[in-house]
Order: sequence, then structure tokens, then C-alpha cells
Amino acid sequence: MNEKIIKKVIIINLATFFFLWNIIFLAGADKPPPIGFLWLVLLVFLLDIAQFFYLKRFLPKMQKKSKGLFFVNLLYFFLGGVIVGLLTIVVRINITLKVGLSDIFIWIVMIISASLVNAVCFYVFNILLLKKYKQS
Repeated sequence: MNEKIIKKVIIINLATFFFLWNIIFLAGADKPPPIGFLWLVLLVFLLDIAQFFYLKRFLPKMQKKSKGLFFVNLLYFFLGGVIVGLLTIVVRINITLKVGLSDIFIWIVMIISASLVNAVCFYVFNILLLKKYKQS
């Protein structure tokens, strides 16, 4: 597959990730969203940048049908979920110190769970995109 198609698949991934996650967050936000919502947009943007670099390595491996790629993908998204969960706790440490450890644990588990669901969707989405562009 040529470089032009890889770039197109990466752009589709980045745009889809950015807009879908912001729509999901917007659906759960107050109307109108508070100014703090911009922090979520920034977080999604930073995760989009990380995904850009990941896709540059991931797509060639997916094309070659590398063994164990699905589980490696799950591992990376798991680690990303842990990092995001811990980052959100550290950024709001004044609030975090007021809640119990069980609440912090639930928060991190929820972030990791969303990350793993995203990993599966990401994997399937890229399989479909590569099949679509392989045929054309």
C-alpha cells in the first residue's frame, strides 16, 4: 500500500477520534459546556497527537498481519488509559485528596475500560479502512 493511502487512513483516524470523543464528552456536559470543557478538548487533541505517531508504526504492522498485534494494541491503549487516569488525578490533586481510595480506583478503572473499548474499535476501524483502500 502506498504512502498516500497510509496518510489518508491516518487523517481519517485522527479526525474521527477527535470529533467522536468530543461529541461523547459534549453529550455528557452541561449545556452550555463550562469553560473547563476546553481542558477535555485539549486532552483529546494531545491523545490525537499520540495516536498520530502510533498509527505510523501500527498501520504497516497491520498490513503485514503481524502476529499478536491485537494484544499489543490492547496493551498500548491500557497503558494510555493508566497514564490519562493518573494525569487527571494529578492535575486535580486538591479534589483527589478529598475522595477515598476506592473512588480513585473506580475512576482509573473507568478510564482504562473506556480506553480498552476504544482500542477494540480502533483496531476494527483500521481493518475496515485498510480493506476499503486495498480494493480501490
